Parts: sequence; C-alpha cells; structure tokens
Amino acid sequence: MEGKTHAIGGICLGVAAQSYYITDKLDAPELIVFYGACLFGGLLPDICHPGSWTGRRARALSKGISRFFGHRTITHSILFIILIYWLTSTFTFQYDHLIQTGLLVGIVSHIVLDAMTVRGIQLFYPIPLRVRFPLYLKTASKGEGLITSCLIILTIIMLYNQVMIS
Repeated sequence: MEGKTHAIGGICLGVAAQSYYITDKLDAPELIVFYGACLFGGLLPDICHPGSWTGRRARALSKGISRFFGHRTITHSILFIILIYWLTSTFTFQYDHLIQTGLLVGIVSHIVLDAMTVRGIQLFYPIPLRVRFPLYLKTASKGEGLITSCLIILTIIMLYNQVMIS
C-alpha cells in the first residue's frame, strides 16, 4: 500500500480505538498527540523501504534495515509490535500512554493493510512465512484507491458518531 493509504488507515483505526477503547475524554492537546502517533505509527513500518515517506526521513537507518532484513519482514511482524511496545513502555513523560497506544494502533493498521497486498507480509518473522488475505490487491491500483476511499468514509462516519454521542 502507498503512504497515503497507510496514513488514513492509521487515523481510521485511531478513531475506532478512541471510540471503543479509550474511555477517557481527550482534550485538544491529547487528541493531537494521539492522532499524530496513530499517523506516524501508520507510516513507521515502512522504515524498511528507503523510498518510503519514513525511509526518506531516516535514510541511513532505513538502508540498514532494508539491507539486513529486507522489505515487509521484521517491521511488518508481531516481533516489531512487541519491540515498539517494549520501547514505548520506557517512556516517562506527559502523554506517554497516548503515544504508545497511538503508535501501536497505527502499526497494526499498517500491517493489516499490507497483508491485503499481493506480496503480503512476514507476520511471524523470523519464520519466512508470508501472510496475506485471501482477497488481495496490487499496490497503487484502483483497488487500493477504493480501500483508501472506504477508509476516509468510515473515518468520517465514526467522527460524526463521536460528535453526535458527545
């Protein structure tokens, strides 16, 4: 999937998580931090691809990960989710729990979306088993455009419901 699809996917799953998982009412700064973390988390797993949005911003790290692990391996796995959870558990500053939750939500959305592609992902890395949905699509195809449009519509509906319920 392309970066724009991962970005909206992270936000969409973030809205769902905020609606159904986060029980506290978030104020404006908390919402910005949470959705910013969801957005960044939605883009983070592609650090393994030097041409991606994340890869271009951390080029040396991206090239190293790409050479050593390859694309859609460790950064698209359960191991990566556990690693990010562990690293963010060491945070001890304001909004740490919102950053951790947002990053994890975004990463999960990214992994699910890439599992919908022809190539799939190595969810159980280092086990070299590729995982993909039975119905899959090609990256940058009309099918991906349809997925992106559906995610945008779903996000708008969930936000509308949040406003109406509040």
